[in-house]
Amino acid sequence: MFDITEEPASSLLVTGSRVYTGISAAPWAEAVLCEGGLVRYVGTEAEARDLAPAGTEHVHIPAGLVTAGLNDSHLHTDYGAYDLTILSLEGVTDLSEMLDRIRAYAQVNPDREWIEGYGVFYEVWQGLAGPERLAIDSAVSDRPVFLKAFDGHSSWVNTEALRRSGIERGAGSPPPNVVITGDDGLATGMLTEGAAGFIERVMGEPTESEREEMLVNAIRYLNSLGITSVQNMKEDLGVLQRWQRVRERGALTLRAYHYLIVDESTPRDYLLDCKQYTEAFSDDWNRTSGIKLFMDGVVEAKTAWMHNPYADGSGDRGVPNITPEVFRDIVVAADALDMDVAVHAIGEQAVHHTLDSYQAAQEVNGGRRDRRHRVEHIETILTSDIARFGQLGVTASMQPLHAAPTSDPRFTPWTLLAGPEREPYSFPWRRLADGGAVLSFGSDWPVVTADVRPGLHAAVTRRSTSGEPAGGWQPQQCVTLEEALRAYTAGAAYAQRAERKKGRLRPGMFADLTIFDRDLFAVPPSEILQARIELTVVSGRVVYRRAELNAAVGA
Repeated sequence: MFDITEEPASSLLVTGSRVYTGISAAPWAEAVLCEGGLVRYVGTEAEARDLAPAGTEHVHIPAGLVTAGLNDSHLHTDYGAYDLTILSLEGVTDLSEMLDRIRAYAQVNPDREWIEGYGVFYEVWQGLAGPERLAIDSAVSDRPVFLKAFDGHSSWVNTEALRRSGIERGAGSPPPNVVITGDDGLATGMLTEGAAGFIERVMGEPTESEREEMLVNAIRYLNSLGITSVQNMKEDLGVLQRWQRVRERGALTLRAYHYLIVDESTPRDYLLDCKQYTEAFSDDWNRTSGIKLFMDGVVEAKTAWMHNPYADGSGDRGVPNITPEVFRDIVVAADALDMDVAVHAIGEQAVHHTLDSYQAAQEVNGGRRDRRHRVEHIETILTSDIARFGQLGVTASMQPLHAAPTSDPRFTPWTLLAGPEREPYSFPWRRLADGGAVLSFGSDWPVVTADVRPGLHAAVTRRSTSGEPAGGWQPQQCVTLEEALRAYTAGAAYAQRAERKKGRLRPGMFADLTIFDRDLFAVPPSEILQARIELTVVSGRVVYRRAELNAAVGA
């Protein structure tokens, strides 16, 4: 297999489509010429043809759109790679439909010891009269079933899975890692946050060789979606080494950046190990320069840490995933080691404490300096914290499709629990951008699809993929298409300290391109969902080409 990380393509000319450069002074062009893995020229088609050397591969795509390569700034590629091998329940919002899918999957997979599914939306359980385990038992009862919520923060199992794990009567684990029990003392089948570990430890793990093959398959899948760079969250040394092996076999066809997971139980000297990893894995293909922390959980499970109570009358505010003082100390220590910090913070109190800790790092370690600290998700926020992102130089790393992942976002479990007072400032892309924050967009795959089209659609409309609601949910938080594309390219590059190398199309930058089959700026927002990826280019080499597209070499 040809290794594009070592030997980029000699030359590639792309014509026929409008080229969005991402450069405010000259946002549009007609053609892009790539040589030696870099962009050589962006401008008129006539001049690009004149400059192209003999033997240049020429791809002509009429009426399309060329952008800098899409950079998913928050996802979990290795988790997604595994989920590509199990039952997908994405998009299912009806319990009977989900159970039918589980039943059918079990029938055609008789040799699977465990029936696993991912992508479960919380809506499927609304109105359920009894324990979730009994509902799942009605589909499959003779084998253990393990279903993961779309956000990865809750899971559901059947009775056999509870029995094998020894948690039929709960586990006594403290919040937020809870095996939910009913009034009868029996586990209902729902587990929150880390309680899924009780199940996972008895399931068994794929071999490392299997994991590696899954990763190669996932990379090809991401390339087919126009993705040329990824930023992986919650990683460790073993994952970095796996990606390195994939690179060495010539199968790495996107640029990978990783954040190393740290939590309250992590030995403090592990930060020194992380610093060493940033030096060992420091090139443009398999790189790390920071750590990832979880400040809280998610709204749907009421594990997001709120300033005010949830709207369900319970008085609950959620709890932090890590002792706030310990969290602050880790942030300050990582900052002192010149490492970037990414923090999962969904509830407004979690966001507030994260910003306080970044501010403390600046005060303790001597000013703002060139850090790329970031907050992931930011689904709710105190209005007083909006301007702090720009003031502190903190990137707002957000996932547009999270605002409308299923049906009408006005009536989801998220909205009902967050309540009407939070809605105007929920998923506040517009307010953060106006307040001076750099927006960086991603998917959180496999939480939702890594396909950027639904993300772009949600960002510019605040509507679900079915078009609900007609006027958009809290439409004052929409961003423009240009702003959304910038967040998936230039903003994402900034978040990983790579804005001088990628994220825009100008001479000398990486020849990473995404080409759509139509000009997204010239069609109604609803048509974004119908657009197709024609070509994905990494380091000047085509890594994905839609089957129907024929390239003319040397034209």
